[in-house]
Amino acid sequence: MMKVVVAAWLTCCLLLTGPLAQACRVCRPRVQAQIHTPDYTTNLLVLLLPVGLVLLIGLGLFFAPALKSRLTPTPRP
Repeated sequence: MMKVVVAAWLTCCLLLTGPLAQACRVCRPRVQAQIHTPDYTTNLLVLLLPVGLVLLIGLGLFFAPALKSRLTPTPRP
């Protein structure tokens, strides 16, 4: 029981300290300037492409039995 409490406390502490990591005053404008460029949409789509592929593969595997049963012809007597 004590291990669970310590693990939960540690997890909460780590999650709460996440927003504290920020760029310094010198680097922040440079970072923002590199993010908000005309290529923003292209960069975002390239970044999200693997997520879409994993989702498509997962959906294909999930619905594979239903698709297979639909595509195979049923024997006629």
